[in-house]
Amino acid sequence: MTPFRSLFCLLLLLPLLVACGSEPTTAPPPPALEATDSTGLEDGVDRAQLASELYFYNWGDFIDMDTLAQFEAEYGVRVIYDLYDSNEDMIAQVRTGNSGYDIVVPSDYAVQMLIEEGLLQPLELERLDNLRHIDPDYLNTYFDPGNRYSVPYMFGLTGIVYNREFFPEGVESWAALFDPAQLEAIRGRFSMLDDERETPGAALKYLGYSYNTTEPEALQQAQELLITQKPFLAAYNSADVNRKMASGEYVIAHSWSGSAMQARLGLEGEFSGNPAINFVIPQEGGAIWMDNLAILSESANAYTAHVFINFLLRPEIAAQNADYVGYITPNEAAIPLMSEEVQALYAAGFAPDDALLTRLEWIERTEATAVFSDLWTVVKGE
Repeated sequence: MTPFRSLFCLLLLLPLLVACGSEPTTAPPPPALEATDSTGLEDGVDRAQLASELYFYNWGDFIDMDTLAQFEAEYGVRVIYDLYDSNEDMIAQVRTGNSGYDIVVPSDYAVQMLIEEGLLQPLELERLDNLRHIDPDYLNTYFDPGNRYSVPYMFGLTGIVYNREFFPEGVESWAALFDPAQLEAIRGRFSMLDDERETPGAALKYLGYSYNTTEPEALQQAQELLITQKPFLAAYNSADVNRKMASGEYVIAHSWSGSAMQARLGLEGEFSGNPAINFVIPQEGGAIWMDNLAILSESANAYTAHVFINFLLRPEIAAQNADYVGYITPNEAAIPLMSEEVQALYAAGFAPDDALLTRLEWIERTEATAVFSDLWTVVKGE
């Protein structure tokens, strides 16, 4: 059984098992960890080694901010939190070697890039005892064998988010975003991700190719398609698709699944959700990806960074974060702790079943795929 099939089956069953209980609005306080080293400390953490501050560089709307306050309350460490919109922006920032950040959250192929450039430091896995809660199928991945440099944080899908009031019959194909005959009706009311692999990849899927093809003819066709589409776009946007879909400013968009979930449910204290929002993987296929926690080579606070990562891997904290951000947690022990509402949306297509998995691709990085940077430069420059 595939890991996503296991997750999907469990998500279908859990609402039945817990239907008699009330839905929690927040996760319960995390329990104390058992000692994991020879210090004899109650939770295995030597407070004397902790830094006073930790600098965390993450995607927008990709953590429940309450968890940072919980970490500070428990350990006395203030987490300084900054945001980025793409892997490429993050990598450009940390390449300088003096970014000031300790922890980043790179996607799968970006982990490869950071490792190759010596920008990540090896993890001390013995300090991450909560790694035992991660489904083994998500460990020892192609981009980081043995998890020497990264641990799983969240999974997601890339497809189309749309407003059912504007599309009452639903959306089935990437044609809704690329067919010029359909674009006039949504001119200025849709966006594509500001991402050099995701957006050309979506164009390639619409044209019948793989996300990872580097055939010159296919790339030229994708480039021309994106240039044709561009005058109809509101923007290339990876930052606030959730808010613009929820408010009705956008009626459809190229989107990550968690951003679509946030548009549907809203973000507590940020904005209200829109029940007309739905998410679909087009019939031609979409992307699957994993974001990961990693410590930068430049970090002088490695001990504190390990404590923070281990904290985020606690089932209660992982469930709290997954409920908030709407992405898919690889933490097996967290799944039963998630809200019924999120589980129901997972079962409705915000998480994949076996049939959907056959239409999803991982975005790969090789020397040959460097051509996507050139393609994206041309498209953005038009």
